Amino acid sequence: MDFIVEKKSLDSSMRQVLQGRKENPADLVEITAEDSTVTFAATGTEAQVPAQCELGGRVRISVADLAKLRKISSTYKAGPVRVRIQEGRIRFQNTSFSPITYETGNTHKLIDIPADSGLMDLVALPAIYSEEEIADSGLREKVAVAKKQVDNLVIGTASDLSNFGISTQEVNQMVQERINERVEVNRRILRPVADPSHGTPGQRSNSKSSENGEMTMNEAEMKAELERLRAENAQLKTKDKSGITLKVSEKGAVSLYGMGKFPVTLYKEQWLRILATASQIEAFIRENDAKLKTKE
Repeated sequence: MDFIVEKKSLDSSMRQVLQGRKENPADLVEITAEDSTVTFAATGTEAQVPAQCELGGRVRISVADLAKLRKISSTYKAGPVRVRIQEGRIRFQNTSFSPITYETGNTHKLIDIPADSGLMDLVALPAIYSEEEIADSGLREKVAVAKKQVDNLVIGTASDLSNFGISTQEVNQMVQERINERVEVNRRILRPVADPSHGTPGQRSNSKSSENGEMTMNEAEMKAELERLRAENAQLKTKDKSGITLKVSEKGAVSLYGMGKFPVTLYKEQWLRILATASQIEAFIRENDAKLKTKE
C-alpha cells in the first residue's frame, strides 16, 4: 500500500477513528487504499480521505499502531505526505516503524457496531456472524466478556426471584427471548438482505419485498433504524432508575422494567399469583428488615 494524502485530512481521519479508543489499544483498524480514496475503519467508526493511491490494498493494524502513526504525523509540517505500508513496516515520509499488529490478505469486513455497544448488542453477534468474522473484527474477547456478564446477571436475578418460585431456567428463557429480539433488529441493520432485481450482489437498493418475502432496507432506512436504536439506548441509560414501566413482551407476557439491567418478565397468571400474596411479602420484609440489604 502506497498513497499520498494531505496531512491535515489524514490527521482528521486518524483522530476520528482514535476517539474514545485509548482504553482498547489492541482493537483493530482496517486501512483500505483504492482508486482515489483511503478508508480508515474500526468497529463502529469509518473515515475516508481523498488520496493519490500509487499502490492499493488492505491492511489491519492495531489502535496503538495508528496512534503511533498519528504521533509521527504531528512532527511534520502541513502539506502532502506519503504513507507506505508494506512488508510489515509503516513508513510516514522518512520515518518508519514496525507495527504491533500487521494483517494482510483476504479479510472480512469489520463488523460495524458502535464502539460503546451494550451487552445485548455484543451477545447477539454470534447469531449474526461467524466466529472468524467476530475474531477478525477484534471482538472475540468483548463478546466472551459480555456473555459472562449476562450469565452472572441471570444467576443473580434468579437468586433474587427464587422466593417467588421462579427458576434459573425461566430467567434464562426470558433473557434469551430479549437477545433473540435484538438479533433480529441488528441483523436487519448489519446484514440487510440484498434485492436481486437491483444492481450487483451486495449493492444496497430501495426497500421492498424479496422473493422469500423478507423486507430489504435501503441505506437511509438502515441509518434511521440505527439512530433510533442509539436514541433508545441513550434514553435507557439516562432514565431515572426509580421509574418503573410495563410492556407486553413478544410472547404475550408482562415485562416490568426499572428493577435492574434486565426486565422481569412473567405471564399474567404468575404476576396475579405474586400480587395475591402482596400482603404476605410485605409482612415478611418487615419481619426480616434487619437481615435484608438495600440495593444501591
